[in-house]
Amino acid sequence: MKILHVLLTRMPIPPLKYGGTERVVWALYKGQKELGHDVKFMTKHQNQHPDSILYNPAQGIEDQVEGWADVIHFHFLFQGTLKTPFVCTTHNQQITPAIFPKNTIFLGKLHAERSGGEAYVYNGLYWEDYEQPNIKQPENYVHFLANAKYKDKNLKDSVDIARQANKKLHVIGSKRYCLKWRKDGKYQPYIYPGNDLKFYGMIGGDKKNKVIRNSQALIFPVLTNEAFGLAMIESLYLGCPVIGSRCGSLPELINQDVGVSTDSKSVMIDTLRNIGQFSRQRCHDYARDTFNHLVMSKNYLYFYEKVLNGHALHETAPKVTQNLPYDFVLKD
Repeated sequence: MKILHVLLTRMPIPPLKYGGTERVVWALYKGQKELGHDVKFMTKHQNQHPDSILYNPAQGIEDQVEGWADVIHFHFLFQGTLKTPFVCTTHNQQITPAIFPKNTIFLGKLHAERSGGEAYVYNGLYWEDYEQPNIKQPENYVHFLANAKYKDKNLKDSVDIARQANKKLHVIGSKRYCLKWRKDGKYQPYIYPGNDLKFYGMIGGDKKNKVIRNSQALIFPVLTNEAFGLAMIESLYLGCPVIGSRCGSLPELINQDVGVSTDSKSVMIDTLRNIGQFSRQRCHDYARDTFNHLVMSKNYLYFYEKVLNGHALHETAPKVTQNLPYDFVLKD
């Protein structure tokens, strides 16, 4: 099968340091190639990879993608018409009313249900890009992994939870000087004090993986309906249990063997105080076996076959009919 992936970001594939969706597309490319398919990808980033196609903004996308592929996989909500069968993956959770194309694929069962759909495939990563986990001797800290300028990533509660659990917190995705949201919904510059906090800013690759590998756990108390959360599976793969909220994908992905999903800060604090209850090997095995590039690739191939046989992935277009809950809060 000839497969074309289309992701119109300016980040490179393969990703050099940063990149979320780019890592997923790279894993799909690697997995589908391993399964014997002919795969190319189109982005706005010009590179020398032999299977990379540079998007031309001066030309309609239909003119650029038609002709070579048996199936086209858009990693955004493509609303046009094509002669070539195609699917779309939506990598975000739409929280306001919206209608999706009939061939939309979501990132999990809950993501699909919130969006009025059924078809979903879990994200996977190409784990050979990651080193092995530190199973036996993590250091005395936990980590936060997100762009902390966004209120719903909830650095504020993460700092409080770590401190009450008497754990140092290493923050990936923010500098010490960042934005703190006020009660009126606005934000102001804020410098987080304390020697128990270490800020790395935006890092990636081996440097990021080393911080995660040596951590005791990921604190992930997000306050919105995230579609998936790559930070969780990266942390699990490197041996870290996930201590998070009951928002978005967490109740679906985080079971009692690999972490907790709760709306209680007290439960998170108690869990961190007893973090040794989790097997780091089990966390690693769960991520390795469930969220890998080959499993993801095979699951997408199932949906490709459906559209190649002339079937839509949903009988009616999935839709969000009303505003979804937003800006959750944790209980003390």
